[in-house]
Amino acid sequence: MKLVPIVAGALAVSSGAFAQALPSEKYLPLDVAIEAASAALAQCKADGHAVSVEVMNHNAMVLVTFHDPFTTIHSAYSAHAKAYTVLSYSRASGETTSAQIANRIGKSPADVARIAGIPGLILAPGAVLIQAGKQTVGAIGVGGSTGSTQDEKCAFAGIAKIKPRLDAQ
Repeated sequence: MKLVPIVAGALAVSSGAFAQALPSEKYLPLDVAIEAASAALAQCKADGHAVSVEVMNHNAMVLVTFHDPFTTIHSAYSAHAKAYTVLSYSRASGETTSAQIANRIGKSPADVARIAGIPGLILAPGAVLIQAGKQTVGAIGVGGSTGSTQDEKCAFAGIAKIKPRLDAQ
């Protein structure tokens, strides 16, 4: 029965020797997400476009959704799906916008068919990753303008507004 205390003691010593600090991870605070969404919405409004804007964290949890009062019902879905798509496909590809992903995947009918079979994804410009350094902390998606390139311009305006705060992390 002396074996039990010896094994327990050995485990205690070995676990202390291999103990590691918990990893630290950057994240997107709610106030920063609101600031980005507000800037994106303001840019589109200044350009004459009524849109929806959605900001997600790195795990695709919705942090904030804003809608211009005159946007269409489909703009909300579009903003959500664009942000979800860029989060879903950027990790493996390294692409940072939904436009880049749409351009690459759109060249292959088999890839387009595969994407079409996954609920919630959309191949269209209008979403941009939010990164603090090289770490993805979220995505911003915009939908509802007269062209997806305008949506992307507004998403970049949201990123530009919070860039100093992202760089500070």
